[in-house]
Amino acid sequence: METIDVIMLVGLVLMITALVLMYKCARGKSCRRKMEKIADSVASDKEDIDFLVKRFGCLFEEMAADHRKESILKERAARLQELVEELEYQRNELETDNRSMTDINDELKRGNAELVEKSTRLRNEISCSEQTIRDMGKYIDSLKKIREGLEIVLNNMSAEEVHYLSEPVFSLGITPSIRRLLEAHGILYIGDLIHLDESYLMDIWGVGPVTLEKIKTKLNENGVWFGMDVIRVSDHWYRRK
Repeated sequence: METIDVIMLVGLVLMITALVLMYKCARGKSCRRKMEKIADSVASDKEDIDFLVKRFGCLFEEMAADHRKESILKERAARLQELVEELEYQRNELETDNRSMTDINDELKRGNAELVEKSTRLRNEISCSEQTIRDMGKYIDSLKKIREGLEIVLNNMSAEEVHYLSEPVFSLGITPSIRRLLEAHGILYIGDLIHLDESYLMDIWGVGPVTLEKIKTKLNENGVWFGMDVIRVSDHWYRRK
């Protein structure tokens, strides 16, 4: 009986011992797994930390680059401000010069208007003077003709009468309308006609080229022409010998 109890007790002790060993073994495996997990976690955390360090380095470099860019931008902004101030100063000077030029331009316009007025007045005076000179020239020529006519009448000048010039203008064979137009202007005799200009007859009195050529032919056939130098005494025309 005692032997069986001892055997049972030994068996019980062995069983307990086996259970303890099995527990320790299981617990050891669990610790190793935990350690492996911790190691893996530490390695993963180290990789994350390395990534974060690298990312921080990149961010730091970007911040440094941004700082340099900001410095450059500030420098350029200051330069632009200087340029703006310089342009503003030049604009003010240009506005001052423009106002001065405007004043000068207004003064020149007033001076030009005065000069134009004076020039117009002088042209009118010159034109009047020229017309007066022409009228005086015509008057002097008429006086010379009168004097020459008196000398011819007094036989102080040798001259011969051109009888054809004392004939009426209708003897030229012109149309009645042209004849009436000439007579209305005091052109009664051929002698009154020859001192006129050919273009004057065509432009002013409407004498056509055919009629003008007929008149010229008729004059030449009788030894007279337009612009002939003759002297009128009453209704007679004389030519110096």
